[in-house]
Amino acid sequence: MERWWTTLLWSVLSGVAGLLVAVAVDLALLPRSKFYTWRSLILTYLVRRAFHLMSLFKWRKASAGYASFSSAQEKFVLKTLKRHADSDYGRAYRLSDMHSLEDFRRMHPVTEYSHYKPYIDRVMEGDLRALFGPGEEVIAFYCSSGTTGVSKHIPMTKCGLFEQYVAMLGAICYFPSNLRKIVFLPVAPRWRYSPSGVKIGAGSAHAQSSTGIACQYTMLPEANIFTTASKALHVGLVLALRDVQVCMWDAGFVFSLWNQLHFLENNWPSIVEDIRCGRLSPDLDVTEKERKTINSFLSSDPERAAQLQREFERGFDGIVPRMFPHMKKVMALCSGSSMDVYSERCKPYLGKLSITSAIYGASEGIVGFNIKNPGEQPAYAMLPRINFVEFLPVDEYGEVEEGATPLLASEVKMDQLYEVVLTNATGLYRYRMGDVVRVVGSYHGTPTVDFQFRAKQMLNVHMEKVSEAAFTGALRRAVDGWPDHQLVDFTTAESVLDPAAAGGQSADSAGSPPYYLVLLELSGSSLPSQRTDDIDATLQQEHFVYRSFRVKSSIGPMRVVRVRPGTFAAYRQHVFDTTQTTLNQFKQPRVLRTEEQVKFFLGRAFPTEK
Repeated sequence: MERWWTTLLWSVLSGVAGLLVAVAVDLALLPRSKFYTWRSLILTYLVRRAFHLMSLFKWRKASAGYASFSSAQEKFVLKTLKRHADSDYGRAYRLSDMHSLEDFRRMHPVTEYSHYKPYIDRVMEGDLRALFGPGEEVIAFYCSSGTTGVSKHIPMTKCGLFEQYVAMLGAICYFPSNLRKIVFLPVAPRWRYSPSGVKIGAGSAHAQSSTGIACQYTMLPEANIFTTASKALHVGLVLALRDVQVCMWDAGFVFSLWNQLHFLENNWPSIVEDIRCGRLSPDLDVTEKERKTINSFLSSDPERAAQLQREFERGFDGIVPRMFPHMKKVMALCSGSSMDVYSERCKPYLGKLSITSAIYGASEGIVGFNIKNPGEQPAYAMLPRINFVEFLPVDEYGEVEEGATPLLASEVKMDQLYEVVLTNATGLYRYRMGDVVRVVGSYHGTPTVDFQFRAKQMLNVHMEKVSEAAFTGALRRAVDGWPDHQLVDFTTAESVLDPAAAGGQSADSAGSPPYYLVLLELSGSSLPSQRTDDIDATLQQEHFVYRSFRVKSSIGPMRVVRVRPGTFAAYRQHVFDTTQTTLNQFKQPRVLRTEEQVKFFLGRAFPTEK
């Protein structure tokens, strides 16, 4: 008997020793950044290996789900209904009486955020049974970006986090297989807390609060202390650019990528000097405590600084792969007409690299993963067991067609527009997200979609309904014909919000027709008035209804106002300072909806253009 136990113990110890040797060899051979502590290196290794193993399992499971997609979707819905049936919401809407997907779609209404707000308010007070069944734990409230209105608070449960986000990251194999770091340039979140003490903030900020996730990035968690974009970007770029081994850049949105690259182009001398000296410049406006914290992570690196300076002095075409020769992937959500401007602006910086838009999701949940190669127009396929997605038919302006009801994935048509209707694992049922997508293909018999625009982002002063996509396209084509100017950013408003109309200084005063107020930030010299007419003329060429109203003078000429350089960056910071939106999730609204928003931009117009 003793011999048997001895043999077993020896076998176990030998197996453990062999595993440790294999891990040590694997760890030693993997390419890596030098900016790790031993603890963060081992944690990074374990997380990446775990996610790669998970991806094999999750992808195999997801692939099996495509063979019976409808059945997999129904199982997800019924499991979710059963989990939350014993809640106040579940009893009020008879979730326990829904025994099939057909029952669910027949009995449960299509909803918007206002439908859930009383229940979510109770959950925020600590009454979890208002919306969830027994045993659920709410770990955060994800705060939406508020692009089309007030930010919403979306509860995230522990089960929901694993089923949606962890499963999705595993399925798409987000992390690289080596130990090189990922550029990520966040701005420090300013956490708020619900009355019951649960964190409120952006989903990306919650992910960063995980030590296992945060150690993957160039931005050290202890250095993520700045809530001002310019300071956060400066420090983030110092920490990123010192590391020649970086292999991936994750910007979140292509808008953020453009902002980061543009900031680097304008501020590289001071960033390089900080890398050379191993400390923050005295000219950087930070407190002594903040300076001491950041300096503790820096060390002088004249060689890397000289290398970067040579590359920057050569110009910024193709600068990203020249800065980071091991860079393999640049990730940023680049779908939709509002993102096209930024995608084009980023391309010169990237050289042969292309932008990868890996996931399409929101605070409410993950919609799909991109099956296309980097640089191609995205096509997002749904994973069968993460959410249940329906498609509400809309017209080209994002408005619901008369009498329309949500369709199943099997019922949609190629090249048609739909608003996404989502059922997730965390308390939202048949929820209208406000995102308009186009069906662009299929994957294993299921439709693939591409995000187009937010439903409420249109101009409509006289029933003409000019969509975000139509206006953006016309503006870009007009500005592209101006060789001495480049479009930095833009937004619009309807003339009812323009103080000049009420003050008798515009075409909309004294009974004159309404018009579009267009606010532009441009590079280049002053803008001749005839150039501004190009935008109106181009939109007339491409939008028949708009032209017909312009010809009849039912709509007046556009009022184009050029704002000072840096205005849109200042607006991003203003939104961050005065709302619950984080800079990492901010998306510039293309149609302003309040007088306060319009006044912000007009207050920064060139004097001759106010």
